[in-house]
Amino acid sequence: MEKVHIKQSPNDNRAYQHLTLDNGLTVLLVKDSSAEKSAAALTVNVGHFDDPADYQGMAHFLEHMLFLGSENYPDPGEYQQFISQYGGSHNAWTGTEHSHFYFDIDPPQFRQAIARFADMFCRPLFTAAYVEKERHAIEAEYSLKLKDDSRRIYQVHKETINPAHPFAKFSVGNLNTLNDKPPQTLRNALLQFFLQQYSASRMSLCLVANNDLSTMTQWVKQYFAGLPCALPAKAPLAVPLYLPEHQAVLLNIKPHKDSDRLVASFALPDIQPWYRHKIVSFLASLLGDESEGSLLSYLKNAGLVNQLSAGGGIDGSNYKDFTVSFELTRAGRMNTEAVLKALYSALARIKQQPLPEQLYIERQKLLHWSFIYQEPADALQTASQLSVNLQHYPIEDTIFGDYRMELPPESVYQQLLSWFRPENMRLMLIAPDVPVLTEAKWYNTPYSVTRLSDALLQTLRDTGPVAEITLPGSNPYLTEQVSLLDKDQHMTVPEQLYHSPYLSIWYKADTEFNTPKGHIFLQLSLPQTIADNRQLATSRLWLELFQDHINQQFYMATNAGLSYNLHVQKQGISIHTSGLAANQIPLLQHILLQINQAAFSELRFNEIKQQLCRHWANSSKSKPVARLFSQLSAILQPLNPEIEVLIEQLQQLNFQQFCQFSAQLLEKVHLEALLVGNWTKHNASSLQAMLKQWQAQYTTPGSKISAPTYTIKGTGPIWLNTDTDSTDHALVAYLAADQTTAEQMALFMLANHLMSPHYFHQLRTERQMGYLVGTGYVPINMLPGIAFYIQSPNFECTALYQATVDFFRGFLQQIEQMPEDLFAEHKQGLIAQLSERDTSLGSRAKRLWLALGQEDTEFDLTGRIIGALLQLSKQHFTGLLQDLLAADHDMLLLATGENDKFNHIKNMTSAQLRRLVADK
Repeated sequence: MEKVHIKQSPNDNRAYQHLTLDNGLTVLLVKDSSAEKSAAALTVNVGHFDDPADYQGMAHFLEHMLFLGSENYPDPGEYQQFISQYGGSHNAWTGTEHSHFYFDIDPPQFRQAIARFADMFCRPLFTAAYVEKERHAIEAEYSLKLKDDSRRIYQVHKETINPAHPFAKFSVGNLNTLNDKPPQTLRNALLQFFLQQYSASRMSLCLVANNDLSTMTQWVKQYFAGLPCALPAKAPLAVPLYLPEHQAVLLNIKPHKDSDRLVASFALPDIQPWYRHKIVSFLASLLGDESEGSLLSYLKNAGLVNQLSAGGGIDGSNYKDFTVSFELTRAGRMNTEAVLKALYSALARIKQQPLPEQLYIERQKLLHWSFIYQEPADALQTASQLSVNLQHYPIEDTIFGDYRMELPPESVYQQLLSWFRPENMRLMLIAPDVPVLTEAKWYNTPYSVTRLSDALLQTLRDTGPVAEITLPGSNPYLTEQVSLLDKDQHMTVPEQLYHSPYLSIWYKADTEFNTPKGHIFLQLSLPQTIADNRQLATSRLWLELFQDHINQQFYMATNAGLSYNLHVQKQGISIHTSGLAANQIPLLQHILLQINQAAFSELRFNEIKQQLCRHWANSSKSKPVARLFSQLSAILQPLNPEIEVLIEQLQQLNFQQFCQFSAQLLEKVHLEALLVGNWTKHNASSLQAMLKQWQAQYTTPGSKISAPTYTIKGTGPIWLNTDTDSTDHALVAYLAADQTTAEQMALFMLANHLMSPHYFHQLRTERQMGYLVGTGYVPINMLPGIAFYIQSPNFECTALYQATVDFFRGFLQQIEQMPEDLFAEHKQGLIAQLSERDTSLGSRAKRLWLALGQEDTEFDLTGRIIGALLQLSKQHFTGLLQDLLAADHDMLLLATGENDKFNHIKNMTSAQLRRLVADK
């Protein structure tokens, strides 16, 4: 056992212990006395880079197979069902060089869960029948993403790099890559890959629980000592990502969704050795600045771009792409060279002077505050993050590494800047009208590659700074006065400090998380935004234009740890500010003043209108299940119309009509506000005074309005067919309660809790009907409901419905035969989930605001649901399931295909259904 001092925040009361087992497994144990869940995460330094050339996708396939039975727990569905039964969750992912597995669970079952988790890696079965089943699941996952532009563009990237670099491999796998290749079977290849790659010496494990460190040490030694341990550490990557011929090129890529983007990418080496300085993210903040004098400001003023982001891109153990991505306007699409010249002007401005220490110190200060006042993550987040960090940081910096920011030597900063030159750049132009010559393998992405002309490269080399692009100034929102409320000022629930017909103020001082942050929510009920579909569409455009208008003005605030978000809601517009409490009320005041004073140009109106219509049209190309859920919401919530309706209304809107809408926007406004966090009553009173003054001076006060809602009560089963551009079939089966009570919520929550893992295992793992399979508790209009969803490349919608009904009937029999004590355990697992404390100030603030939106002014709905669960008998529960299964029960079936088999289900169009529910 090693004694290493792990640097932790003074706000972090957890105890840590690092150890390395004899087999080489690196372990970090975390005792969290306040943890309501226990969690574990394991990261292994094996990813798709390690795939055999003739079995690409093998690492991903192995990740799937590890869940499907081990020597001591051979039932392939047992692990998932055990975790779910006891209030937990689990998942995994496969990356380029790492794979990651994690779960959480109720504390009494943690040891049993660890035993199952460890057995997956020590003694996996790789049962032949499930090898064959799961390769079809991989195929379904691959098919699901065939029109995903991120995957399609990613594949073009892979085909245009050094083919000897492992990044060039196909990472997902499908039926073509994962099959028997005589004389070797896929199962034998899988087993060989596991034995050749998975080793304790390449793994890092983190456990987080309220158990003693000594107890967790015993468990780790007992259950993980059997990990394979014969393999040495992997050799570092030596093959370069790019050869000279892969640089100074333009990739023209035709996307599936309508898009006009220009991406400039600069090749860097591995930046992990510089983690102490955060110098790359600092440079990203300079190039991605959005305040006056920034690159974005310059390009927006020129009418060339709408948005800019900097610092993204792929990264790994011997490479890093630093990307600057531009969302182009129509003018920018026609003049990409001007956009590039502006980028190089910004780079020239940065390069002409040393590291700007004052700006660096400002970011350093914010990161320091984030560490000092670090809010505790929940057990699962902690385990996952630290397990990954163990792979990248020295032990002592496992926590602090993400926050460490030390002034770099000037030579390091200049070395970084030296890579930002035309010869070290790749360009991607992603647009529907680009010239293309070939298609990328696997995803059939149309693209072409051309060398950048010598003339363009020389132009960019010669580009110098322009006066309009400058470095950011000092941040006026950064305050030295960070202080905390006294602990005795903490309030259990919010109280209503002020109420009138036009204004309501709720306030909760919160000291539990020991943070100087606060949250303010403000709902503006605006009856002039919701009268018809034209207003509903126009209000969304108004909000986009308003945010575009104020973005530059308030960017400094967001850079100083403040944030603001505006949303169109059922009653109008909501504003949410968060971050350090200091300066937050003035920020909200300035936003409100801008709402009244904002004036928009016709040029910007046309540009943002086109951008929003494009965004909406693209959303119609989302995966079919997402489209069906969107339609479900539109049918039952008349203030949330379908995308096609919004597009049609917006396309008919002219600038004069928009100005008329804007002028009457604030008529009869009602305000409701909530403060949660590091706020005093004096702060709440200041907010009240500010809102009253604003309301009196700039608006006509009005009453709170209620949004209209629809229900499927009394409709019986209805089939609604929706056309999509996908070849996949999808079904969403939605069933709702007939009343909004805690008892009905408890019934439907428990139904979802019990059915979810079994539905997934039956239709996805056993029957291989699709990759995207699940259930969800779906309350719409505060009415409890449950939805079954499945997307399949191979099965028609009627077959998906029949399989769902068959599952439901079989599950009902299981419940009827379930022992009372096991039913009680399942209830307790759900109760444990509902009883979990808020893990952060942000999650608490959002929960309380949601409660107000549901008119739960006592903030006790969860307690009432738990009380109902405790009283719920198995007999009552099975009665609910029997009702839901009745042939005439109200059910909405949204499908991507016709119903030509089930006569008891009424076929309707969306217009017919909308009229039906509107009349109820």
